[in-house]
Amino acid sequence: MSWRDILLRSARSLRQAKVRTMLTALALAVGGFTLTATLAAANGARAYGAKLVDTNFDPSSLVVTKSTSLLSRNGSDKPQLYNTDYTSVGRNFLIEELSQSDLSRLAKIPGVDSVFEDYSTAALYISTQNSGKYTGSTSAYDPYVTHQFAAGSVNGQLAAGEVVLPDDYISLLGFKNANASIGKTITVVVRQTLGGIEAKQFNVAAVLTSPSTLINPGNINTTLLVNPNDAQAIYSYVNNGTVNFNRYLSATVRVQDGTNPAKLSTVENAIKAAGYGAMSAKDLQATITQIVNVLQIIILVFGFIALIASFFGVVNTQYISVLERTREIGLMKALGMSSRVVSRLFIVEAAWIGVIGALLGSGVAIVAGMLLNPWIARQIDFGSSHLLVFRPTQMLALIVFLTLIATVAGLLPARKAAKLDPIEALRTE
Repeated sequence: MSWRDILLRSARSLRQAKVRTMLTALALAVGGFTLTATLAAANGARAYGAKLVDTNFDPSSLVVTKSTSLLSRNGSDKPQLYNTDYTSVGRNFLIEELSQSDLSRLAKIPGVDSVFEDYSTAALYISTQNSGKYTGSTSAYDPYVTHQFAAGSVNGQLAAGEVVLPDDYISLLGFKNANASIGKTITVVVRQTLGGIEAKQFNVAAVLTSPSTLINPGNINTTLLVNPNDAQAIYSYVNNGTVNFNRYLSATVRVQDGTNPAKLSTVENAIKAAGYGAMSAKDLQATITQIVNVLQIIILVFGFIALIASFFGVVNTQYISVLERTREIGLMKALGMSSRVVSRLFIVEAAWIGVIGALLGSGVAIVAGMLLNPWIARQIDFGSSHLLVFRPTQMLALIVFLTLIATVAGLLPARKAAKLDPIEALRTE
């Protein structure tokens, strides 16, 4: 019997037991649906993480801190040696900050193009003449980061006295829309740690499209971006006369030809060897990917548990089929069909069940995902990104995998059918 005849004969046998075949296939479909949805969600999360990093971090730069851990515990179990670099004291930890000497040392490391201090500063409030007062912060504008603007634009470095305003402030500050805010003046009031208050005026140059609130790097929804000199002036005013003056939580180190991964890695290793903590955009993306992978594995485990149950379901279905068709098997053998061909018939039947289950599970997951993607994006504020991203190669591999599982499940019943004695089988009532 040819393979074509085996395929047609096995398909005809399954049609004769439609209900049992579909119920067994549906059990496989549950596992297929879970695995398909999990893979798609992981794809979407990784793509979103990559997009988030690309649009908020300079790929040729490194974020550097005083030590490998920004927060150093100051536990109660044993005292620690006093270090003048510990400038901000919490209840049970110390924050080690970069000093001017650290910045100079970083600048001398081979391959470093420039070093920029982190001038992030909390404002007392932000307002206009026609609005209330709202909290926020200021930070230096980085022209090397890919910004997404809802209105306006910035060519190169932001000019002194200009600000890039997050779109969350538009309605709060009394503007009709993002375009209406361009060129208008806002007031940023900051309070000196030792008591003084100063108001600074900025003209809106552009409006920043806020990222999804699902992952919000650095509270960017409430961070106003200003010229580095303006950011430095605010930072110095607020911290003047305190231990935080001329000390910084972190610094951005731009690497010469930093888009070359090998050169970026060399400088990063040199910075770490000098005793500092360093992280690249690639490192951050790897961290996000690692979190996604862990969650993916947890969900995949439940999918595989469903597949284990489906595996035994296929075994049970095929065993019942062998028992019901004992006389048929005996007749086929009596007419000259070999045990190998009989075995192939039942193995192919199991494979057919796997294909049907895989197509049902993956198909339903894909259709449901395409329909639900816009709704999910709105519910979790995912922006224009899709949470469920289906890749044809993964779907094809999954269908092959599920078919293989069903095929393996059919081996034992097929072996039983192949070993039946035709005379004894024909005697069966």
